[in-house]
Amino acid sequence: MDKTSVERRKRRSSNCAEALALLLESTREQARLASVALSDRTGILVAGAGPARECDELAAWAPLVLDARESAPQGLCGVRVRGLDAYLCAAGAGGNPLSVLTEAAEGCARILGVRRAETNA
Repeated sequence: MDKTSVERRKRRSSNCAEALALLLESTREQARLASVALSDRTGILVAGAGPARECDELAAWAPLVLDARESAPQGLCGVRVRGLDAYLCAAGAGGNPLSVLTEAAEGCARILGVRRAETNA
């Protein structure tokens, strides 16, 4: 039996920051999002894809909205990455990109050495 796996990623990096940037850009393109940001628990941007100012704003909003479970500004959607106190947040989506963000959060967790991501709507 052939156990050859199909590589779905077009670009890879062994550098953590570059790998996160590649993942987020791919997520942004796949879900047709304006911006995607990974922030820490204090709202500081860790990595992003899209306009820098929007990524900084998403990063700042993420812990406030996702932890407090307050109503999110229109177009804001996010997930919490378990084990890191980190948040993956997106803006500018038509519809709900939650499934794409959840998959991307799992990717962030793998890149950063955490096993599982947790979803918060």
